[in-house]
Amino acid sequence: MVFLLLFLLFFPNVVWNFDKIELEDIIIYFPLKVDYLAPFGCATGTSCDDEGAGYIPSAMEIALDRINANKDLEVFHNLSVNYVDTSKIAGPMAARNAAVNNTTMAVMGLSRDCYIQSTVLNINAKIGISDICEMDLSSVKGFDQTTVLMNSQTNSLAKSVVYFLTKYNWKKVALVSPSTTLSAFDSRVRSDLLDALTVNKIDIQVDSRLDPMADFTEKVKDDAQKARIFIICDFSSNANLLRNYLFKLGELNKMQSGEYFVIGYIAYNNNYQWLEASSRDQRLLHLGSMDINDYNLTENDLHEVYKNFIVLTDGPPPAEPNSTWEEIKNQVTEKKAMKVCPPFCNTSISEKVVPRWDRIKLLFDGVQYLADATNDALRVGSNIYQSSIFYEYMISRQINSVTGVTEYVDGFGAIVGSMQVYYHFSSSNRNAYGLFPCARLGQTSLKNTQWALIDYSEGLSIDFVNKSAPKDTPDCGFYGENCGPATNNTFIIVISVGVAILIGLAIAAAFLYKRYRYERKLHSLFFMIDRNQIILKKHTNLMSQASLRSMASIHGSFAAASQTLRDSHFFIEDYGNHPPQDSSQMSSIFHTGSTARANPFGQFPGFGVSPGNSEDEKWHQLKEFGVGLFEGRMIGLKRIYRTDVELTRNVRLEIAQLLEATNSNTLEFVGMVIHSPDVFLVHELAQRGSLKDILDNEDMALDDVFRSQMTKDIIAGLEYLHSSPIGCHGRLKSTNCLIDGRWMVRLSSFGLREMRSEEEWQREEGVQEGKDDLWTAPELLRWSTGLGQCGHLLVQKADVYSLSIVLYELFGRLGPWGDEPMEPREIVSCVKRLPSSGKKVFRPDLAVIKEAPQIVRDTVAAAWTEEPLDRPSLFQIKRKLKPLTVGLKRTIMDNMVSIIEKLTDKLERDIAERNEELEREKEKSEMLLKMMLPEVVADSLKLGSNVSAESFESVTVFFSDCPGFVEMSATSKPIDIVNFLNDLYTVFDRIIDQFDVYKVETIADAYMVASGLPVPNGNHHAGEIASLGLALLSAIDAFKIRHLPNEKVRLRIGMNSGPCVAGVVGLKMPRYCLFGDTVNTASRMESNGIREFSDSTVFKSLELGCQISDHLKNFGGSLRINCSESAKQVLDQLGGYVMEERGIVEMKGKGKQMTYFVRGEDSELRRERIIRERVKFASLKKAKIQEKTYDFE
Repeated sequence: MVFLLLFLLFFPNVVWNFDKIELEDIIIYFPLKVDYLAPFGCATGTSCDDEGAGYIPSAMEIALDRINANKDLEVFHNLSVNYVDTSKIAGPMAARNAAVNNTTMAVMGLSRDCYIQSTVLNINAKIGISDICEMDLSSVKGFDQTTVLMNSQTNSLAKSVVYFLTKYNWKKVALVSPSTTLSAFDSRVRSDLLDALTVNKIDIQVDSRLDPMADFTEKVKDDAQKARIFIICDFSSNANLLRNYLFKLGELNKMQSGEYFVIGYIAYNNNYQWLEASSRDQRLLHLGSMDINDYNLTENDLHEVYKNFIVLTDGPPPAEPNSTWEEIKNQVTEKKAMKVCPPFCNTSISEKVVPRWDRIKLLFDGVQYLADATNDALRVGSNIYQSSIFYEYMISRQINSVTGVTEYVDGFGAIVGSMQVYYHFSSSNRNAYGLFPCARLGQTSLKNTQWALIDYSEGLSIDFVNKSAPKDTPDCGFYGENCGPATNNTFIIVISVGVAILIGLAIAAAFLYKRYRYERKLHSLFFMIDRNQIILKKHTNLMSQASLRSMASIHGSFAAASQTLRDSHFFIEDYGNHPPQDSSQMSSIFHTGSTARANPFGQFPGFGVSPGNSEDEKWHQLKEFGVGLFEGRMIGLKRIYRTDVELTRNVRLEIAQLLEATNSNTLEFVGMVIHSPDVFLVHELAQRGSLKDILDNEDMALDDVFRSQMTKDIIAGLEYLHSSPIGCHGRLKSTNCLIDGRWMVRLSSFGLREMRSEEEWQREEGVQEGKDDLWTAPELLRWSTGLGQCGHLLVQKADVYSLSIVLYELFGRLGPWGDEPMEPREIVSCVKRLPSSGKKVFRPDLAVIKEAPQIVRDTVAAAWTEEPLDRPSLFQIKRKLKPLTVGLKRTIMDNMVSIIEKLTDKLERDIAERNEELEREKEKSEMLLKMMLPEVVADSLKLGSNVSAESFESVTVFFSDCPGFVEMSATSKPIDIVNFLNDLYTVFDRIIDQFDVYKVETIADAYMVASGLPVPNGNHHAGEIASLGLALLSAIDAFKIRHLPNEKVRLRIGMNSGPCVAGVVGLKMPRYCLFGDTVNTASRMESNGIREFSDSTVFKSLELGCQISDHLKNFGGSLRINCSESAKQVLDQLGGYVMEERGIVEMKGKGKQMTYFVRGEDSELRRERIIRERVKFASLKKAKIQEKTYDFE
């Protein structure tokens, strides 16, 4: 503590931006201060008078005492207030002064139009809490919001009105509001109400804008003809508009009738003087201080008018329901008698007699709200003076109001708001009869945005005049459009009864006529087909004889020309109804390519007859089925083994049901051919045979899509039969599941149960052996009277059993009983035999379909149970197998098309990816080519053009080498030499990218570069080479040799300018080569560079303790760029290069030559030159401006 006091003594001017200091167990709280802005110095009635400001100091004093004494606030204490009189200093200036004051944590109060004040606070990042500001938060732009608005929002009225309209299902309303100019806040209130009505699809029948003090009797009459529910928004004082309009409705006896209802809104800030008056009962009853003498109404009339009338206002709750609020009201009223100075230091100022309880309530709530937010922030160590952090604690939270009502602040820094409801009833608390606040509308939680009604002590219970809420529209409409003229009820009744009798007779007559036509149709033999109308066809296919016999089974396919997917050619020729012209027509119907093989028709029973026989013999020779042409369409003929057919009514009814059975998964029935002793059923032709034919063809591979599609089609066909009048199938097996041209399964051989129950079977050998009954349910095998005597439910369960065998056959592909070694007759006998108690029923081995999906195995096992009622329904099977058919199209053909489309899309994606890869490889190849040859030459080669040698007037050639390289190579490993050169040339290659030069080649330590070709650049070539040489000398100084880290590399450079010839030479590994004396001279300039040993290198090596050998001495040396006279002349023309005359040097093959050293350059001059000449010479664009000036002394 002593340390703290000494610290405060020596540092008195420190601004404290924290709220407390903890020293061991002692906590010292620093005072927190807020500024309250209000026009305290304005007398009542003046233009700057802010209503209710006179009660602010006394209310604030009570609020501060309550907060500072609150023990629930752990770290929040010592809040004080500084009053700022905005009648003496402009509000924005006052807000700015408070905003820049570091000792002020927040600003409260503000003015009604606080846009500028709020903006000032936002700019200076100061928290603001306003209890009277009416600005639109959406208008604040450009700065983070730091102001919280405590007064009710403009959409509070809209939410309250919509609540009542929705509750009583009122969809048509009239809106009445003042015609006088409204404030910005009131205009937004009305606009939000209109928007809410539109969004909730509420029709505004009338929108009246009226002068509150005018006589609008006629207008009220006209509005009452157009609407029943009125919303009156009165923003004026003394509720003039609401009172006048309501009482005019009473004078017209509209309200007393109970057919009208009025929802009134009174702006509290314009009417609080009489709303809060002590004699409120009488004034509330008359809506303000006015009486009812000006209206033709009595007190009793008012009681009736007020029953269908509620008032909404944005005022505070009453004091009676909450003792705390009532106590605060009394304390504020008592303290008002003692003027607080400051701010009330001028005794001549008078204030309002009636307090603005809405502002006082918001002041208490604001102080409590600020204290709670500050306490939460301090508890977690947040800086409350940093508004960007502290503001997060102030939004999206609830406020426990002193009135007992919970308020909520949304995420935009505005209080959600609520609305007080007044209604007319007798109050025992007030001992009076009038309008009283009875409930409040608002949100019930922060997340639940739906408004709900919160009752006070009395509660809201509307006592409608007619004991029920009025309708928003009269029964006959506003203009009687829903009711016709008055008529004689007796006449209406007679007419109605007569019409009803006539309608009944018409329905009965239509039914009888329809019945008559149906019975007549049944007796007309409409299904009979004359066999002379059918042209028999001779037909062949390419299947084996066993397959043909399978197709010719009595319950099998009558598709005369079935074939497999691989062998799908189907040959049908005219049967030969006309006499044959030669013997070749009587034989040879099997065609295989170009080879014909003769076979007599009788050799394959049921697949043709001898064309030379009579018509009766040809029909009689059709053992099982045949193929014909009927009315231009191919049909199949299925023999029924009966010598005669008694066409009873039930038989005719079954035939009619077959004709009406039309489904994509059932075979269409065409009719019957009865010509004793032959009886044939005529069906549409299924071109691809039966499911069994496909399963028996080992050459056809079946995938999961095929099996799933077949399963889907079979179940769909059974579902249709079970829901149709036919009721069931009864003969389901793989030979009766036919495949049409679109590879859809079509069920056949169903129906005609009564006629076929007496069928005399003339079975083939395979049928007699019991093969045909391998799919039949055990209960049908035991039923001796045939299918005709079985009920639909029994046969449907038998169909489920047969379906399980078909699925077993489809997924196992080893026949209906798999690899069971027993003979078919023995299998049928075992199935037919009743199982002994405790023994397992005899069924196929599920191990055969172990590769099938688990849902298939489970379905098969459940469907062939012994007890029919234990078997699942088709709906259950379909739902169980649904995962198999998810995503499948309607037919296999559709699935194939879908697969092809997917493959096409995948192929297109693959091609696009390959093209991208090819493009990337092309770019790599082009990049490699451009690295080997100049870009211009490479582009010509890509286009297939010949690259001819080209002569250049003036270029500059550069040669460099490393003195002592040969000696170093002799004493180093080869791999070290390779690494050394790679590191060195990598540095060089990176540097030359910054200049307009072309790297010609490297040989060992020799490095050759040229400028001015293949794209000429004027006389800039010498400058680019000189600048390159200076850059390389600068870079070589920092270069490190990996295997000789203590040694330094020295560089010898020569350059020469002049003409030369260049071109691509050779076919393999083509190179761009330079020819001419200019190249030789440049090479001589490099080889005749001065070798001098550097003393600094010797000292450096001695310091490191290294022995300097003879070859390392030759390797060192501070070298120069040896420049020819021609190159020097070009550099002089360019300017900016420091040259030193070396003198005349004897060169091999050249004689005596004047040479020069390039000592440095002016980079700024080079920059300006390149920028200026880039437009003229495009190749200079790749030359980068060097920031460093190279100068070698």
